[in-house]
Amino acid sequence: WEGPSEGSLIRFMSEDGVDVPLWSEDGLIFVDGDELVREWSVSQELASDIVEWGRASQGPATARIDAEAARLIRSLRRELDYRFRIVYQP
Repeated sequence: WEGPSEGSLIRFMSEDGVDVPLWSEDGLIFVDGDELVREWSVSQELASDIVEWGRASQGPATARIDAEAARLIRSLRRELDYRFRIVYQP
């Protein structure tokens, strides 16, 4: 597996049927939370929160969804030691 290179832009973006809403220029990066933990070594707690957000965000957009996306992105950046440029794309 060869994921995005360091410094790449990663979009945190909801889409119906997607549990881990992380996208590179090549498309969806991970199929499920376990893959996110295995490949990027993020905590199980963060991966679970991202999956939960991915599922919840498939409904109507809300201020709570946007606020939670911002929190998750901050946590993801920290856990990944700022290797990628992660942005929210509502």
